[in-house]
Amino acid sequence: MIRRRNALLETAIACVERGIPVRPATIAGAPDGEWITDADKASDVWDVDEPPNLAVSSSSTVAIWRLPRIAGAYGKRLYEQERPGVWPPTMKLPDGDWITCTLQPESNLGPLATGVEYLEPGTPVVIPPSRTVAGRLKWDGSKFPMHPLPTADAVLSKVFRAEQEYVDLHGQLD
Repeated sequence: MIRRRNALLETAIACVERGIPVRPATIAGAPDGEWITDADKASDVWDVDEPPNLAVSSSSTVAIWRLPRIAGAYGKRLYEQERPGVWPPTMKLPDGDWITCTLQPESNLGPLATGVEYLEPGTPVVIPPSRTVAGRLKWDGSKFPMHPLPTADAVLSKVFRAEQEYVDLHGQLD
C-alpha cells in the first residue's frame, strides 16, 4: 500500500524542531488538545490516517502578527518590491485581515500601523496545510517553518509605511 505524504505531520515536526509549539485543531479551527513541543509527541498526534488540523503560537523563535486588511496587503507589496531573500509566510484570513510570521523583535519596533496585533504566546493560529470548512489553508511566501524568517522590523515597517501612504492618498483607512 502506498501512503500519501503527510504534510501536516511534516509541518508539525518542523515547527517543534524550530521551537514553535503546536496543537491539534478541529476543522472549524478550534484548539483540540494541549500544546506539544516534542517531535515524538507530534508524531503520535499527526502520524495517523486522518490527522487533525495544526495550530501554532508565538514563541521565542517566532512572532505571529495580525495585520489589518488594507495596510497589510499594501505593506506586503512594498516588502515584495524590495525583493528580499526571505519572504514572510503570510496567510489571508476570511475577514480580509492577514496573519504573518517574523522573528521575535530584538528591540522596540517604534510606531506600528493601526490594527497591527502581536499574537501572544498561547494564542492558537491554525496554519497551512490545515483544511478548514472553506478548504485548505495556504501560505503566501516561504515554506514555513523550514526557511528562515525575516525580522519583525523589516516587515512591520512596510505595513506602517503602507498605512501612512494610504492615509495620504485617501484621507482615512476604511
